[in-house]
Amino acid sequence: MIRNAAGSLAGYAASDLLDSQPDWREALAANAFTTWHGVLRNCAEELAAALAAGRPQFFTAYAAWMQSLLTARGLPAGALASAVTCLAKVLAAELPAGASAGAVRICEEAVRGLEHESPTLPRFLPTDTPHGRLAASYLLALLEGDRSRASRLILDALPDTSLPELYLQVLLPAQQEVGRMWQADEINVAEEHFATSTTKMVLAQLRSRAALHAQNGKTLLAAAVTGNQHDVGLQMVADVFEMAGWRVIQLGPDMPIPDLVQAVESYQPDLLALSVSLHPQLVTLAETIRAVRSGPHGAGVKILVGGRALADAPDLARQLGADGYATDLNTAVAVGQALVGLHSPGSTPAGQAASPQTTV
Repeated sequence: MIRNAAGSLAGYAASDLLDSQPDWREALAANAFTTWHGVLRNCAEELAAALAAGRPQFFTAYAAWMQSLLTARGLPAGALASAVTCLAKVLAAELPAGASAGAVRICEEAVRGLEHESPTLPRFLPTDTPHGRLAASYLLALLEGDRSRASRLILDALPDTSLPELYLQVLLPAQQEVGRMWQADEINVAEEHFATSTTKMVLAQLRSRAALHAQNGKTLLAAAVTGNQHDVGLQMVADVFEMAGWRVIQLGPDMPIPDLVQAVESYQPDLLALSVSLHPQLVTLAETIRAVRSGPHGAGVKILVGGRALADAPDLARQLGADGYATDLNTAVAVGQALVGLHSPGSTPAGQAASPQTTV
């Protein structure tokens, strides 16, 4: 009910919030209702995801992150607590008593947690390591709009650094820092798009220089679920599988469920890799897996999932219908190969894969 009515519930809560805090309405002028409606709609969707998964901590963690984001964008530190309190009151008034109690309780827990959270967005670049310093130099080139220098920095490091290391310890942290800077309003959408497109270009350049293992006869089909617009990490996963000898078909972001089901039946993969970045996408992930399993080939295909949405609850992967979960690039190939019966040692490009038993 909360997920389906998220827009309406957020509208009621935003109106109540601005009525109780008229100075916030004046500060944001014409954008006041739109701003808070968007924030509260996201909160309602995250709350619905936490309830569906039975993980109240999802919403508590999201609220802490959102408070950091709003503070970085100049809104009062206590603003989100007031907003979530308004949302809880609307839930209590609009939903049946039996349905609202749990949701209100989670909102109250999140508000209490906000009292102890430092309103600072985490940074992703450790500049005290060689990889961190390279990532910082790469990020600076991106921010200065110098695509050629950014590319040279990464390609020049290739002889001394493995591709998985460049992916995991340089390009991915730099891309995550770009995301943080956009969230904190330190860069705009144009700068974020330039950085992301440059990183995708660099990934293609690195892929062309990669040493490939012999073909193992297995096919990977990779996609981000509907609603997940982030595919840089997915492309990295696809690349390391290809380096390990797999035939790889990368479908990209925001893949509609019917088209994915058709792709599974057409390409007949041995392994399907699905990416989820936000908690509300976990419901979509479950729907996607059920749809895939309804097909003749999909009924038996092994499904590997990964992404930030499952980072704090990897056990949910199996509950949602997947066969395994990978924490990062280093574990993805190891887990994937174990799922399809490939156990040969040293089969990943870096030779650094963790035991699949620790991640599945």
